[in-house]
Amino acid sequence: MAGPATQSPRVTVVTRTRNRPLMLKRAVQSVGAQSFQDLELVIVNDAGSTEPVESALASAPQWLRERTTVVTNETSHGREAALEDGLAASSCEFFAIHDDDDSWEPGFLAACVAHLDEHPEHGAVAARCDVVDEMVTEEGLAERGRWVMTKDGESWTLIDTMVANYVPPISQLIRREVADRIGHWDGNLLTQADWDFNLRLLATSPVGFIDGEPLAHWHHRDSTDESVGNSVVVDAVRHRTDNLAIRDRYARRSLDEAGAGSPQNGRAEPENLGFLLVSAEYYHRLEERLRLLEEKLDHQNACLTQSTAQLHEDMHSLRFTIGDLHDSIRRVLFQVHETKGQIDHLEATVKPFFRTVAQGVKRIRRG
Repeated sequence: MAGPATQSPRVTVVTRTRNRPLMLKRAVQSVGAQSFQDLELVIVNDAGSTEPVESALASAPQWLRERTTVVTNETSHGREAALEDGLAASSCEFFAIHDDDDSWEPGFLAACVAHLDEHPEHGAVAARCDVVDEMVTEEGLAERGRWVMTKDGESWTLIDTMVANYVPPISQLIRREVADRIGHWDGNLLTQADWDFNLRLLATSPVGFIDGEPLAHWHHRDSTDESVGNSVVVDAVRHRTDNLAIRDRYARRSLDEAGAGSPQNGRAEPENLGFLLVSAEYYHRLEERLRLLEEKLDHQNACLTQSTAQLHEDMHSLRFTIGDLHDSIRRVLFQVHETKGQIDHLEATVKPFFRTVAQGVKRIRRG
């Protein structure tokens, strides 16, 4: 679907960045490699140096440079609020969040736009995503391995999302009018704003899911260094506290509505998510306890297997020991038998001699 962009691009790609030149360059090249080119790129430089942004754009194709807007925050607005800075500078039918450390397959946008065109009732669509484990070396970014995220997942559902946020922003394309209606990311949150948005989105709109080979890549670096690490590692504690804060927020809204006697009507409005989220949290904790029990059982099974193997080995060794003992007993018995035979032979030889001697002594005495 490559071709000249319309006056108002159908897709806005928002990239949030701050002093991560290696990753930003890869992200810009990922956007520039898309087969669907009716797009604009908005880079939000959240109080970072301008040099990494200029360098990354220098590596982009000419058509993308001409459709790129750079929003520079003199002071940091925060990672979650930076998305709103990008959306405020754009006007589009769909938008995607392509953070500076992630990447797409060239057909990602084409597949997602085609899906939303075919399903106007869907407020968003997600494509299958994989996790790319990598590290930063002196030579650059080095991949250590990759695996499919939620391999057994075949859809994007509210039920599963209430338990865990398993569909990252890099794998989504969102219909702008739906986001405008339900509200964008909550910039007051330091983390988990994407999960909060996903909950509201899934509670009010059907969504699609593109199965098959991964079209999006969520890159993970196990580092607490903010300049290279993922927020789930760098801000691990904040992720946990924000997760619970979001659950508390919806729980309070549910309690307020119940107290006011407002009708529920069985609708999954955001204000009614509270009790569901409380249930999901307890389910999550139960799931974690079951996981720990399974790990304990696995450990016990491993110990039992090891003990059984050792017992078999000891029994095998004991059988050899018993066999050796039988052989030794047989040898001793054989030696005893031989010795007895020798004694019997000796007795048979010596007795006539002593009888002759005794008879000779008797004759001498009589003489």
